[in-house]
Amino acid sequence: MDIRKWAALGVAALAGLCWAENALVRIGYPQAKGLRYETRTVELEKTGDASWRFTLPKAEIPKDAKYVEVLPSFFTARKGDDGYWMQARGTYGLFDKDDGAYVKAAQLMPVFGVKKGGSLWYAHVKTWRFTYAFVTTAKKGAYETFPRFNCERVRMFFPEYYDDIVVDFRRLDGAEADYNGLAHAYRKYQLDRGAVRTIKDRMNPELDYLCDAIVVRIQTHAAKPIPETADGITKKFFKIGEELPITVHMPFGVTEEFLQALKDAGIDKLSICSAGWQDGGYDGRVPGHFPVCAEAGGEEAFKRLIAKSKSLGYQFALHAANTDGYMCSRLWDEDWICKFANGDWYKGGLWAGGQCYWVCQKCAWERWLPEEMRKMAALGIRGAHYIDVYSATYPKPCGDPKHPCTWEQMAEYENRILAYGKELMGCAASESGYDHVAGNIDYINYIERDLKMEHEGKLPSLATGVFPLWELVYHGIILYTSDRLTQNHTRGKCLYKLEKSGDPRWMEGDGVEDPYVALKIIEFGGRPIFYTYKFADVPRIKRAWDEFVPVRHLQREQMTEHRTLAPGVFLTAYGDGSKTICNYTAQTFTYAGSPVRAMGYILINPNGSVFQPKPF
Repeated sequence: MDIRKWAALGVAALAGLCWAENALVRIGYPQAKGLRYETRTVELEKTGDASWRFTLPKAEIPKDAKYVEVLPSFFTARKGDDGYWMQARGTYGLFDKDDGAYVKAAQLMPVFGVKKGGSLWYAHVKTWRFTYAFVTTAKKGAYETFPRFNCERVRMFFPEYYDDIVVDFRRLDGAEADYNGLAHAYRKYQLDRGAVRTIKDRMNPELDYLCDAIVVRIQTHAAKPIPETADGITKKFFKIGEELPITVHMPFGVTEEFLQALKDAGIDKLSICSAGWQDGGYDGRVPGHFPVCAEAGGEEAFKRLIAKSKSLGYQFALHAANTDGYMCSRLWDEDWICKFANGDWYKGGLWAGGQCYWVCQKCAWERWLPEEMRKMAALGIRGAHYIDVYSATYPKPCGDPKHPCTWEQMAEYENRILAYGKELMGCAASESGYDHVAGNIDYINYIERDLKMEHEGKLPSLATGVFPLWELVYHGIILYTSDRLTQNHTRGKCLYKLEKSGDPRWMEGDGVEDPYVALKIIEFGGRPIFYTYKFADVPRIKRAWDEFVPVRHLQREQMTEHRTLAPGVFLTAYGDGSKTICNYTAQTFTYAGSPVRAMGYILINPNGSVFQPKPF
C-alpha cells in the first residue's frame, strides 16, 4: 500500500473516526516556505483489551518526507476538559490554554500520556525512539498530543529507513487512570521483559554501600579552560603540545586532606567520583585516559589517594568520558569519528579538549576500551564506574560504511560497556535519566532540569508543572537526584552566570539555602550529590548528609504512589509501606492526626510511627 494513495482527510474528520481504532497520520514535506502536509487515516491493530498498535512499514515512509506525525482521536482534548497531557519526565499541562506549544526533542522514556475524565491513554513508542519529538499543541482551545518522527534525521546518517514506525497505545481506567498508572504499566513492562532489575534483586556489596551513601564528585582535580570561556582564545582545534595550559584545582595529595575533612565532619559513607584524574585533566585528551594526570600528581600519588579513600571507609570510582574525542588525544584517529552519510564528521560542543567529535562506540569497544577499563580497575577501583553522558544524551549514530551503527546498535554497545564496568568494578553510573541504558546503571547524577525550570518560572507556557513520573518507574531500580535543581543544594545559587560543570567557577555558591530544594529531594525520593573541590563545602555536605540519613533506607524501595493532598502538599508512598508528606505551604498541614510544619515533611514508617525532622 502506497501512503501517497490514501484518501486525504482533514483534521475536522477526526470527529468521525472510531474512538480507539484509527489514527490520523500527517506527513510533512519540506518546501520553499515551511512544510506541506498530507493527511491520512490508518486503522490501528487491536492487540488486547484496551490496547492497539500503529504500524507504518518502512517501505511506505516517503523518501522525501521530513516528518511523520501520528494522532489517534483519544490524544485530542478541548480547553476545559478534566485532565492533562504528560511527557516522559513527568512535565504536564492542564487543558486550560487557548494557544501554545510544548515540544521536547529527546525523551527520557519512550512513553507519554493524556488523561481525560476517568481514563488515561498512554503511548509507547516501540521503534524510532531516538528520532521523534514529543509535541503538544493548543490552537483556539483544541489540544493535540502526538509523536513527530524525524525522517530527515534518519536519512542524514543512513541511505534507507531501517525500521518500521511502531507505536503501542493503551487505555487505563479507574484507579490506574493517572500518571501513577502510566508509571506502573511501563515499570512492569521493563521488569517483565528483563530490561531492568530492582536494586534488591541485583544487590552486591558496592551497590549496598551506594544506597546508604551520597556522591561527592571531585570537580575537578585538574582541567584546561573551556576555549569559549578563556579570555582571548578563539582556536577550537588543539593537537598535543598546542593545548591551553592545565590548571590544577585539587592535587591528589590535597584530595586526601579533603576526604579526611569530610570524615572528620561525621560523614560515614561517601562515594567519591574522581573527575579530571586522566591524561590532560578533565575532558583533556579523551577518548584515551592514560597516563594518569601528571600535573595533579601522577599515578603513584593517585594510588595513594585511592588507598586513603578506602582507609576512611569511602568508595572511590573514576569519571570516564567515552563519547567525546579530541585532536589532542593520544588515540586520535579520524576513522573512529561518527560520520554522516555524506562522510562529514559528526561533532559535538566545544569543551576543555577543544572541538569535540563523537566517538563511535563500536570502534571504541573493538579497538581500545576493554583494555583501558581493565587498567582503570587495576588502580584499585571498587565502586560505580562512571561514564559521562551515556544516559544524558541519545546514542550517537554512525553512518561510516566501515563501521555503521544505528542509534539502537550504538545503545547496545553502550550497554555492553557499562556491563563490563560493573563486572570489573562492581557498579556502573552515568549522568542523567535517558533509559536506553537503564538496565546497566546503578546511579545517575540527576534526571533532567525540568524542576529547575519550574522553580525559576521558565517552563513553557503550555506546561503546568512536574510530577515524579520517572521516579515512579525507576525508584528502587536506579539511584538518583531528581534534577539539576537539587544538585549541590546546600551550596546556594551559583555565583556565575555560566553554569557549565566543565568550568571550575561553577563550584562557587552564594551559600543561601533554599528549603524548597531540600524538600523537593524528599518528595521526589532523591539523594544529595555534590560537584566540588572546595573545603568550604564540607559543612554544606555534612548538612545534606544529615538530611539524607533519616530517609536513606527508602533508596532500596520502589516508589508506589505520588498524589496531591492539598495545594502545595504531596504524599509519596513506597513499597515497604513508608510514606512522606511534604508541605510547601506557609501553614501547618495535618495528615492522619500528625502535623506537618510549613516547608517541612514527616516520614510515616510502616509500623505507623512518625518521624518529624528538624526544619530545613
